[in-house]
Amino acid sequence: MLVIAAAVIASSVREGDGRSAVPWIVRVTLAAGLIPPAAAGLIAVFKFAGVLTVLILAATTPALTSLVRVRRHAPGDPPGVRLEPAIPRDAATSLAAATPARELRSLDDEELCLAWRQSFRLLEASFSAAERLSVVEQRQHYLDELHRRSPEGLAAWLASGARAPGNPLPYVADARRRAD
Repeated sequence: MLVIAAAVIASSVREGDGRSAVPWIVRVTLAAGLIPPAAAGLIAVFKFAGVLTVLILAATTPALTSLVRVRRHAPGDPPGVRLEPAIPRDAATSLAAATPARELRSLDDEELCLAWRQSFRLLEASFSAAERLSVVEQRQHYLDELHRRSPEGLAAWLASGARAPGNPLPYVADARRRAD
């Protein structure tokens, strides 16, 4: 009964996705059909030790650990700074795509690099392909502006093994200081 209920709920949640949703539906259905009976069996057989085992397994699931990892600060972020947008996610991603290049030119290097790093958090929090595309387009605008300001600095950052959440500021600022 649990498997049938999970299959119905999972397929209704992803009904518009067509065949691409089938692996997800199967995974959710199998998990809902296998995990609760297994947990109940562990608890029934091992009593308190079974409860501890189930709690440890639940706390170390990949879904939960990856969620915790995403919520941590990116390397180089000052402690106490929240990188989540102050506006709703849908508005933030649509705003990100609509930000014209001239508004980016009004930012100083530090603000532009901070916006670059914050956009990675928006990208990670995006659920739909449209949201991800919007954030990716905005990140392209940030890179274009960084290249306009400091092509050598951007190239040095990329050559250093730049990572998506990384901070290009040291490279951009250093290249601009050398140019001045």
